Amino acid sequence: MLGTSILAFIFVLGLLVVFHEFGHFLAARAFGVRIFTFAIGFGPKLWGRKFGETEFSLRIIPLGGYVKMAGMGENLIEGKQESEAPDEQRFDRKPIWQRSLIVTAGPGMNLVLSILLVFVVFSIEGIPTGRLEVSQVMEEGPADQAGISVGDVIVRVEGEPVETFQDIAGTIAERPGEPLVMEIERADDRRSVTVVPQWDEEAERALIQVVFGMEYSRTNPLIAFGRSALEVGQWFVLSIVGLFSVLTGHLPLELTGPVGIAQMAGQAATLGFLNLLMFAGVISVFLALFNLLPIPVLDGGHLLLFLYEKVKGKPMDPERVGIIYLVAVMFLILLAVFVTYQDFARITTQR
Repeated sequence: MLGTSILAFIFVLGLLVVFHEFGHFLAARAFGVRIFTFAIGFGPKLWGRKFGETEFSLRIIPLGGYVKMAGMGENLIEGKQESEAPDEQRFDRKPIWQRSLIVTAGPGMNLVLSILLVFVVFSIEGIPTGRLEVSQVMEEGPADQAGISVGDVIVRVEGEPVETFQDIAGTIAERPGEPLVMEIERADDRRSVTVVPQWDEEAERALIQVVFGMEYSRTNPLIAFGRSALEVGQWFVLSIVGLFSVLTGHLPLELTGPVGIAQMAGQAATLGFLNLLMFAGVISVFLALFNLLPIPVLDGGHLLLFLYEKVKGKPMDPERVGIIYLVAVMFLILLAVFVTYQDFARITTQR
């Protein structure tokens, strides 16, 4: 399991970082900015090769990456760019709107990646119809005794339509020993069955001992792509809503770091490669939103400095920027230590 988690984590993180940095790279090239380095990872170089003016490299610490541009200014992670470049090839000489697009292209590519990954899953597996399909039935359990089979779709419970797992789980949990009339669909034929939920001591609720999955339907690629974009858009909006709910105190703060992500990636991988791709798509959306937070060093921090420059009519003093970056880096390091501790504590508790 540990080996699976490590390999899955490297695959997911590598994919996300490559697309993120490639977004910055493409936008910078489009606006004529000279690029000195395209790096995956930080620290000492494991491998590097130069193509034109750009060196592509793989670094020893695989927790991110960067694109080093002429005129990007001093950055405590990327280092100070000392090479000379004409003004027309410098990042800091470009209009604010071009610099903003270069910065947002990274998170933008993460959203594009997420759409592509979901599209691959939808193209192979099909699009979820929103209907509950029975994927497993426990022998001699209540559902088995009632005649429910794998592939049956639960349409109604006690006359009420069922659309989500929550619709049926709550009703079953509250009715131990009481007959439930379920309408199921099997091969275009509808029938009613009576199931008596049994109390489960371990789960501490009534169960009918089945495993539910989603019903999927195949469709043409254009519709699948549209649904993929819609799905990712909903994830992004829900992530923003969740963030505001945390900031306003309506939801508790729950953070997951690299260790937790590696564990979840390993769990997703054990369920199949398509599950791992879907997991990567979700994490890619979170990465896009995280990078847009107004924290210096992150892409959102650059946008905040551009806003300051637009309002004041001049860039912020480099010394002040350096101090802000130092504080931001210290904050991110402490945050990384905190979430890593939480990850290990959570994993230890689960065992």
